[in-house]
Amino acid sequence: MRKKYGLFRFLYKLYFGIIYIGIGLLMYPLMFLLIRGDKGIERGIQMKRIWSRILCALVFVRTNVKFEEDLPTDKAYIFCPNHTSYLDIVLMYVIISHNIAFLGKSEILKWPIIGLFFKRGVDIPVYRDSKVKASDCLIPAREELLKGRSLVIFPEGKIPDHAPKLAPFKRGAFSLAMETGIPIVPITFYNNWRLFSDHTDLFGPAKPGTAKVKVHKPLYPKDFKDYVSLQEKTFSIIENELKKYENQR
Repeated sequence: MRKKYGLFRFLYKLYFGIIYIGIGLLMYPLMFLLIRGDKGIERGIQMKRIWSRILCALVFVRTNVKFEEDLPTDKAYIFCPNHTSYLDIVLMYVIISHNIAFLGKSEILKWPIIGLFFKRGVDIPVYRDSKVKASDCLIPAREELLKGRSLVIFPEGKIPDHAPKLAPFKRGAFSLAMETGIPIVPITFYNNWRLFSDHTDLFGPAKPGTAKVKVHKPLYPKDFKDYVSLQEKTFSIIENELKKYENQR
């Protein structure tokens, strides 16, 4: 039975990868053209949103999302989800309707198709090999926030080896919030790691299903004395939500 499950997971991940790349290749010429010009960023986000919705439909992943509070799309937020799966990135475009930019590792610049968005300013690369360069990425991030654009920052900075248990949060998102006054919105992805685990683990958890998500109330920087207290509050909200979910299973 375990071998059958392993084979199914492998085949599903293979199918997922083929669909992901296939959609990207089909859309690439249009993406390349539309991302140019003054409205390139806005059109790029819409293309990624379309890509994500088609992908979820074809790999049979649905979403069950609970918003604790309405979040007007004309206001900027810093969305901080826990990171347990590459599915997290895809689903952010499905559940969030705001004009968003991702802060992502600079290695993505070398990726085919996806790297195009980072090179064209749709998203912002983070150079993790240098503390100076890593700090420099906060400059364009701050500028985008002040223009009214929202950011998506995974505060763990990576998918932890022990996901869904949280890794320590990095300070970037919370420093930006304190500097700009833009609220942090914690997001809990409950079970994405069960739907699609690390793609390099070919026989790891992977299956169609419903991604369960909670978008928490915004945390306003003015209510916190410093970035550390804001960081700790965000961590505790997501951690407690994950524990509650596991205890109810």
